[in-house]
Amino acid sequence: MKKIYILISILIIIFLSLGLIGYIHNYNYSIVPNVIVKSLSITNNVINVKFDLSKKSFYEEVYYIYKNDDVYPLADDKGWIKASGNSFDIKIDNSIYYIYLKNENDDIYFVDGSNKLGNVSKVNVSKDKVYLAKGGVYSVNANYESVGYVSDSINWRSENESIAKVDNNGKITGVKAGNTKVIASIGGKESYVDVVVSNLIVKAPKKFNRNKKYLPCEKYSKSENDLLDTILKDRVTDAGYKTRAGAVEAARFLTLEFPYKIRYFSENGRLSINKVDGEGRYYHEGLYLHKSRYEDISKSMHGPKIWGCSLYSNPSKGKRSNGLDCSGFVSWVLKNGGFNPGDIGAGIMATKDLTDLGKRISFNASVVKSGKVKTGDLLSSGGYSGGHIAIIVGQDENYYYVAESLWNSPNVAVVIMPYSKKTIFNRYYYVMLMDSYYKEDGKLTDLWY
Repeated sequence: MKKIYILISILIIIFLSLGLIGYIHNYNYSIVPNVIVKSLSITNNVINVKFDLSKKSFYEEVYYIYKNDDVYPLADDKGWIKASGNSFDIKIDNSIYYIYLKNENDDIYFVDGSNKLGNVSKVNVSKDKVYLAKGGVYSVNANYESVGYVSDSINWRSENESIAKVDNNGKITGVKAGNTKVIASIGGKESYVDVVVSNLIVKAPKKFNRNKKYLPCEKYSKSENDLLDTILKDRVTDAGYKTRAGAVEAARFLTLEFPYKIRYFSENGRLSINKVDGEGRYYHEGLYLHKSRYEDISKSMHGPKIWGCSLYSNPSKGKRSNGLDCSGFVSWVLKNGGFNPGDIGAGIMATKDLTDLGKRISFNASVVKSGKVKTGDLLSSGGYSGGHIAIIVGQDENYYYVAESLWNSPNVAVVIMPYSKKTIFNRYYYVMLMDSYYKEDGKLTDLWY
């Protein structure tokens, strides 16, 4: 009996040994020793593996396979490729690659570090140039083109933090007037954003600053007027040129970021009537701040005079600082938003006017509650011989924020006024729903902060 037990024990040991050998043979997924893999490198989108055929276990035939997951291959899997010589190349994309080697005995080895190879070929930023006021912020996005594995995240830095700072998410903050670069970098590649911090604009306040001073006469040089025009155009382009948001952004820029109030001026005419331009109206892209803009003026009655300079007003029968009347302001807003409504007036008239641009409906509490009224829609106080026109540039749960050029003291200027949603229709009798006019909303926001 003892002999039988010994025999059984020997058989069990042999059986277990054979099983263990088989297990080791089929699942020998050890890391390739460094003495076998001589080098592992990547150039552009090609991984190169070099190995030493003279080393143990790899002295005759070497096969390789690469996968996009970490599931170990089997010896009889399809896809094994016989290496020619002592190296091979693998062309990769932006996936992570796991490389394995197999010898003629079907021993399989994982190439340690193969799933950590990759490189960045290009960094892209969402904007080439940013214009900021002191304290103003702008968030820039960045992405990168790469192959293989990239472990790093995008790093942001400012060349001159005394001019502009940037956080880890690409949010840039203006510190003081000047020019600098904000750089996004990863994997040895980088791209940058030119940052211009200018004293010509102010950070848009949450509420319209009624204490702003009126624009002085001849305050700006040509280069300053040019820069302000560039910033205005940049703002509109960001929001969406020829979109609802673009028009809204033009109105917000003149009322919030421009540091002075533009005075209300009763017009001396318009291009669509007597061809007079720039006297209470300025039907051009950009701001009317320097005499170089006189080149755009087709005809004057008492001018030309830029905004802020004294000019005789026929309707007022006296001199006033040149600026914009209500329809002149709204026309300017639409023109700078990318539209061409024509130099037309307000009021509900037999001839075309600004109330004809959208779907004109009576304004009342049910219209407010319907939610149909959007930022960018126009408002009218009616009147068949004239009237007042304005544009909604923001709204929240309780208020519409309306940009308009007012003629009554103390607000004889282009301003933003808050109107309660419960009572606004006592002031404005009509709303022009402008979806069919704008066609696209662009990057519309209901508030600017």
